[in-house]
Amino acid sequence: MKPYSIPFLIAALVAFCGLAKPLKAQDPPPAHELEAVSITATRIERKTADVPASVAVVGEAAIQETPMSNIKEAVRGIPGVLIDSRNQGYDSRVLIRGAGLKARYGVRDIMVLLDGVPITDPDGLTRLDFIDTQLIQQVEVVKGPNSTLWGANAAGGVINMTTKSPFEREGGVAKVGIGNYATRNYHLSYSDNIAETVYYTLSGSRRESENAWRRWNEFETNQASLQGAMMLDDGSTLETYFGFTDADLQLPGKLNERQFIEYEKTGQASETDGPWQYSGRYSDIFFVNAKYTKEMGPWEIKPLFYLNKWTHEHPITGRINDADTNTFGADLQVNRNHRLAGMKGILTFGATGRWDDQETDYYRYADYATTPGGRITEVLSDRKGELIETQDRRVDLYGFYVQESIRPADRWIVDVGLRYDLIKMDVTGTRTEEYSYGRGQYIPAEDPDDVRKNFNGLSPRLGATFKLTDWLNVYGNFSQGIQTPTEGEIGENPDLKLVTVQNYELGLKARTRSWAIDSAVYYSPVEDEVVQVIGPGGDSQYVNSGKTLKRGFEFSGVWSPPWQALKGLEFGAGYSYTNYTFEDFTEPVRVGFEVVNIDRSGNTLPFIPAHQYSVYGRYRHASGIKFKLEAFSWGSYYVDNANTEKYEGYDFVTNAMVGYEKGPYQVTLNVDNLFDKYYAVEVEKDTQGVKRYTPAAPRTFIVRLAYRF
Repeated sequence: MKPYSIPFLIAALVAFCGLAKPLKAQDPPPAHELEAVSITATRIERKTADVPASVAVVGEAAIQETPMSNIKEAVRGIPGVLIDSRNQGYDSRVLIRGAGLKARYGVRDIMVLLDGVPITDPDGLTRLDFIDTQLIQQVEVVKGPNSTLWGANAAGGVINMTTKSPFEREGGVAKVGIGNYATRNYHLSYSDNIAETVYYTLSGSRRESENAWRRWNEFETNQASLQGAMMLDDGSTLETYFGFTDADLQLPGKLNERQFIEYEKTGQASETDGPWQYSGRYSDIFFVNAKYTKEMGPWEIKPLFYLNKWTHEHPITGRINDADTNTFGADLQVNRNHRLAGMKGILTFGATGRWDDQETDYYRYADYATTPGGRITEVLSDRKGELIETQDRRVDLYGFYVQESIRPADRWIVDVGLRYDLIKMDVTGTRTEEYSYGRGQYIPAEDPDDVRKNFNGLSPRLGATFKLTDWLNVYGNFSQGIQTPTEGEIGENPDLKLVTVQNYELGLKARTRSWAIDSAVYYSPVEDEVVQVIGPGGDSQYVNSGKTLKRGFEFSGVWSPPWQALKGLEFGAGYSYTNYTFEDFTEPVRVGFEVVNIDRSGNTLPFIPAHQYSVYGRYRHASGIKFKLEAFSWGSYYVDNANTEKYEGYDFVTNAMVGYEKGPYQVTLNVDNLFDKYYAVEVEKDTQGVKRYTPAAPRTFIVRLAYRF
């Protein structure tokens, strides 16, 4: 880990902001906003109750109750969303209705946005290392295929993280968090205006933790950003973002059965399984974007562009990756208010282009121990050895979309949309050696074949919402999305096909002054889903499954007692049921020296529990006292594609928060895993029957102090 101190920008901000005048603290909004607004599902602002899709919005007050060291803390408990961190750092594994199951790291099959700007690569991979979670004001999750508006690789859903615009900020905030396992969080931001029409926000953050309950589990990140906003003379607006992140993340290995039993007894994981003991991801990231909005009568024009430059060193199984990635994207969205056959309507259309260019050098490890026969038994450091492979990857995406939203009558809203995407992948490289899983050592290798693949597809969508009463809406939709294999998966298996996801969904949404309900039932057939096959030693390969069928039900409800004596009290619950099966799938399994295709048709997809529960209660008193108690249950699930064994999951893992807010000051104590349960967040079994466990963190706590000025 690099021995960085708190970023110099924070020190500069402290000196600068010391001249600012204190501001009066504002009362926080209610933790649950019954009239939450979606800006992601349809690309236009609309109340969530009026959106013909399953949408969850986590507002500012709920986010302020968490340390927000990880996006997990904002979205856990949303039905249909499975999220956890494998190392308790900023890295998260996210699944929405099963999408993202194949991911070894990062987020797959889900479009992730920051203030409406895509941070997902054109091939569908999202890394969350450069997101300053301390700036996030709201998180919106749209479940199911949304490729019609957001393009290929949004087939699982969309997550949009929103920061507060400099137009809306005033003054600054300083935060300090101190927790066990040497956890430290620091944040400072300041907003002001240079002129009446020019606004800015400067911010700096540092997060670090030793996480000593587990071997090789430290992380630290330093972040700085400048957000600008300008109101032009013609009423149009220009918003910009410049950010830099230095992120170092150690990635601990999994546990074997003996090690996991020891962890269940002690809550400590001092060992990990296998020879590859020094995995990690050490990155420097620049992220720049600009958004322009202009209204001209019934027309609204919204172009944007972004640039993401990413350099990282990534020790993994068998080799060390040293990559330099440049991603550029542009999007033009046009909205027009009009009437169609006398009906009010909003026409939305536009075009998208994204280009990703990555150059990667692969090195063997420099330091390792072997048996007399040469098999690697233990890697001794993450130092790079000889260069063994080079690879150039290029992915281009071009998309065109159109959507018509009309109101045939006062109680109806109908959305009809269509999108076309073209994705081009080009992978070339050289190779002198490779790691052989079978022999457990580096062996001579020939250059890999060049791979050039084009994917294209249409993504239609039809949705309708009907207002049964003033407080009850029903909706239905049909949508189709497409998902490309990632460029890394294509490099390993050039025969992978484009994934097509269809979704048929019916739902109900109720909103009253004291309670709200969202529920949905869906039926989602998938063609050619990419499935991870875990071989001996954790070696993964990817194959298409033919047909997969996903069926599910989701429910979430919130109730605030209407009586004055219980003002500030709120209860909530969530539940999801899933039945995901392989309808047509043969899994390649090594038997001796041969690979045999074994039929898994009719089996249940691994890792996805049939039942998922969450409950919470919170209280906010006018005096400033607040507390929250929440619990999560994750049902049993199969640990492999063969369905040979189930893991029991976990029941009512409980988190607690208690805090006090007075004027510009706020102090909060967060405790996760309150009752110190020792369980696994993931269990997998390879095709040879060997199980590996990813342990959950034991009880952790952090005390946070915040001051608004």
